[in-house]
Amino acid sequence: MKFFLIILLSISLYAQNSLYFFPQDAKKAKNDIEKLIKSSKRTIDIAMYNFGDKKLAKLLDKAQKRGVKVKIFYDKKDVDFKNIKAKTVDKKLHTKIAIFDKKTVVFGSPNWTKNSFKKNYEVLYITDDKKLVKKFNKFFESLD
Repeated sequence: MKFFLIILLSISLYAQNSLYFFPQDAKKAKNDIEKLIKSSKRTIDIAMYNFGDKKLAKLLDKAQKRGVKVKIFYDKKDVDFKNIKAKTVDKKLHTKIAIFDKKTVVFGSPNWTKNSFKKNYEVLYITDDKKLVKKFNKFFESLD
């Protein structure tokens, strides 16, 4: 029984399920997104209605330079992606999703813009739940 409890505790310590409410949690949420970008090793996939946060764009450029494959689909953007494959899709893209190394998903209501992180009421969720991540990866693949 003790062994089972230790295993459950270990799993819960390593599982990531974080819920943020903006504006009060916006700074923590952005810090966690920055950490995910910096720690990604293979891929970062983003589907975002509006992308305008220059700091996150710079971090994505740095990730691309260190060998991470970054792919972005957007409807509207207010920043330039230097070396990143960024394009629009054939339908209105209203999602706000980022997938890191095909293992962790960030999704919710905020676009990655200055107003979203500073002024708006938003909800953001970060998870590494395998079932959810699998569904998000499949959705992202359908955009291409």
